[in-house]
Amino acid sequence: MPLSGAFSQVRMMKNRQSRKLLAYRLALLLALLIPVPQAYAELAGDLDYDGYIGPNDLKTLAEHWLLNNHPGCQGDIDNDCDVDFYDYTYLADNWRIRYCSDVNATTSSTEGPAYLPSYAVDETWSTRWSSAFADNQWLQLDLGRIRNVGGLEIFWEAAYADEYSVELSLDANDWTPVYSDYSADGKYDLVLFSQQSARYIRINCITRATPWGNSIWEVFVITDDDCTPTSEWTLIWSDEFGGTDVNTDNWEFQIGNGCPDLCWWGNNELQYYTSRPINVRISDGNLIIQANEESYAGHDYTSARLRTYNKKEFIYGKFEARIKVPRGQGMWPTFWLMPTDFAYGGWAASGEVDMMETRNIPTEIHGVIHFGGEWPFNTWTDGTYSPGGVDFSDDFHVYTFEWEPTQMRWYVDGNLYRTENSWWSSGGPYPAPFDQRFHILLNIAVGGNYPGPPDGTTVFPQQMVVDYVRVYHKNILP
Repeated sequence: MPLSGAFSQVRMMKNRQSRKLLAYRLALLLALLIPVPQAYAELAGDLDYDGYIGPNDLKTLAEHWLLNNHPGCQGDIDNDCDVDFYDYTYLADNWRIRYCSDVNATTSSTEGPAYLPSYAVDETWSTRWSSAFADNQWLQLDLGRIRNVGGLEIFWEAAYADEYSVELSLDANDWTPVYSDYSADGKYDLVLFSQQSARYIRINCITRATPWGNSIWEVFVITDDDCTPTSEWTLIWSDEFGGTDVNTDNWEFQIGNGCPDLCWWGNNELQYYTSRPINVRISDGNLIIQANEESYAGHDYTSARLRTYNKKEFIYGKFEARIKVPRGQGMWPTFWLMPTDFAYGGWAASGEVDMMETRNIPTEIHGVIHFGGEWPFNTWTDGTYSPGGVDFSDDFHVYTFEWEPTQMRWYVDGNLYRTENSWWSSGGPYPAPFDQRFHILLNIAVGGNYPGPPDGTTVFPQQMVVDYVRVYHKNILP
């Protein structure tokens, strides 16, 4: 099959017996195809000389086998000068193909239970995905981690899309178009585009060529990274707070006192949030959120609250911020996450994560999750970092939260202080509610149920200074 080019598909033998069979076939074929140095005679199939027979050897063998047996139309097994599904089926009789790691597939629709999206990435040629009999359907692949992607091999069934496009994403939220074909003929498509990092791939089937749906036997992803992660986490988004103004492509200002929907922000807080420079601004590469004691809009205090709602949303990852917190009775700074869709019901059935919060004289840092039923049937769990003798308002500290499907971890300056894997929601089964989109918030509240009101000892203004906010995705999911 045509595996040449700048990228390579990582393909492996399915089981030990198949590997032995491959080694035997390699030994027979190599004498005809490629001279093997005497030093590697005991590993006749070791074409890349790394000491074992692996996926790259299979790739080289396939290239040379096709080149020598079908030089007029490489890959054309059935001699119709059209490399298609049937040619690949022939080769599949000799070895099966798989991704280097599991690939999960989702879709806009299916024709029925016999045509699931997973069948387009199930390592076999006997099953396929098929959509409902409608235009504008899609098949989405999750590679499990961020990889360097340069193309796709798509094997269409007789029902195919004659107009389709391909998009890539790091987070399944922001998508980048990389390819389109508005006169496709089905069969086999080798889709190549400029190499870039992505975890998610979406094939948008725009119009159908037949009265039926859109159907794909198999999709293979072309990469050059050999499935070896360079680090455990990959940065997918950040705000380093450069420039002169808050980047409104990333952040939305929440204004007011929460009324009429959530008066006093649900906690009897005393501040009125504004977007005025006196409350929120960029200065010397930092985000400044400032709480003031002043008469404004019927309140005695003002502050600011920012969120990435409907701008940057995330499911799982590592969230990190370098922050210098304020100090004083009644101060309540927070770096936190809220659900975007409230898929499981009102607060806190859909969850809340406090990645960092503290209050008053900040000698303790708290990591909290809220979950359970809708208020007042909600509950929470809390973890505390208190190393002793540290006032966190004296300097910057790095606050990190790692969120995986069934575990959460909280750190301060790299020190793990809390691990949590137990929660529930009245709106759905575990791991609900923490399996949906969440967005980031930064704010200083003044007063409220948690810290109590300011007193004469608190000196205003007080500032929460944020050096950066960064979000990473894990390269290999558990």
